[in-house]
Amino acid sequence: MSSIPEIAFEIGQVYDRRTDIHEPFGGSWQSGISPSAQSPVVFIFSGESGKQFGYIDHFDEYGVFHYTGEGQVGDMQLAGGNRAILGHAREGRSLHLFKALGKKAGKSLGQRYLGEFACADFTWKMGPDREGNTRKIVVFHLVPIDRVVEAVIEDSALGDLPTSLAAARQLAMEAMETGEGAGAGNTLRNIYKRSAQVKHYVLLRAEGLCEACGEPAPFLRKDGTPYLEPHHINRLSDGGLDHPLFVGAVCPACHREIHYGVGGQEKNEMLREYIQKREGEISN
Repeated sequence: MSSIPEIAFEIGQVYDRRTDIHEPFGGSWQSGISPSAQSPVVFIFSGESGKQFGYIDHFDEYGVFHYTGEGQVGDMQLAGGNRAILGHAREGRSLHLFKALGKKAGKSLGQRYLGEFACADFTWKMGPDREGNTRKIVVFHLVPIDRVVEAVIEDSALGDLPTSLAAARQLAMEAMETGEGAGAGNTLRNIYKRSAQVKHYVLLRAEGLCEACGEPAPFLRKDGTPYLEPHHINRLSDGGLDHPLFVGAVCPACHREIHYGVGGQEKNEMLREYIQKREGEISN
């Protein structure tokens, strides 16, 4: 059985950073970007510190959150916490965003939970560093997971996906690489497409059989393909973007059992072991 604690923060609720977040789940309680060494998660904390440098983290008109990376002096680099954000999907880490509420009488007012996100892409901008020198600043575009649910991705976002397992796997692996964005209007479409490529490969890998119980899919879709559902092994929510090592294709019954059943955690771990073995066979 996995010793990973269950991450079940509620959107809008306020949490104490040290006792509610880092003590149970790990990660540095001082960094703005805090990947954990003990849980498959990256915590991100947004505050008001960027105002003095002319930038503020914010949601745009598309519902995409623009988050400024770390680094106070000189050009920001795609390393450290910034790299953790870029590689979260490839590493199977969930990305959780909090808004710092500041302090009153020297005491922290806590961290408001904004939800789970996926990093779609990033852009560069120019601005001052802590010493007033102009430098490059990286801004990540984060999309709420509930905006990227594979089951409802529009067909136009899928394109012509390959029918061979090898070609589909190659596309899925390429989808793990988060690159520089081409503009705000393309951010959502970019992550829809990448998520669809992973889903397509995982369903081909399953060959019509539930990867949890081994039984055939319960029915066929209207297009004649077996109906199975993507399940993200390392987190409670399904949707978004994850490496194929951390996404299984399961029947609806197993999917509900994993999320809500008494033996759900054990079944989830068995699915993890099966997928690791299967991916090893395919890659060799």
